[in-house]
Amino acid sequence: MATFKLFLFGSPYLARDGAIVKIPQRKALALLAYLAATGKIHARDTLATLFWPDHAQSEARLALSRRLYELNKRLSSGALVLEAETVVWAGDLWLDVAEFAATLAAHPTVTTSNLPVLQAAVDLYTADFLAGFTLPDCPDFDDWQAFQTESLRQSLRTALEKMVWAQAATD
Repeated sequence: MATFKLFLFGSPYLARDGAIVKIPQRKALALLAYLAATGKIHARDTLATLFWPDHAQSEARLALSRRLYELNKRLSSGALVLEAETVVWAGDLWLDVAEFAATLAAHPTVTTSNLPVLQAAVDLYTADFLAGFTLPDCPDFDDWQAFQTESLRQSLRTALEKMVWAQAATD
């Protein structure tokens, strides 16, 4: 099975076994980012409203189905579980923001022995969450993106402060 890596710090992109997977539609990429970052099952109606808020529900669901079809063509079988009313990412996926958060959560106290691990997590933060990526016609997605960005910035800030204190304690 292919191993996917989804990078959401900075300009978003997906890689499979080291090769970039081209996702030409911005909303398809945003949809993938949203499914992966949230890590839960989503109702199709909710996704349709999130990404096509100005469309009638039937048109929004049709547009969602098209984007899901495009994603499925580029992903390995079973990566997306598409049910009549729900969608969830179920593929093997490494996600930079998840790795960052999990590492920081696993090491709430910084010591000199775990400084290299925390430094590796901090190094994942190459730029803000989805930096430079917007969907102007999706205000709720933009709000979610802004919230994620600020939350991750706060986590980075806290981690850096702890690392500075731990380093200062060894000097």
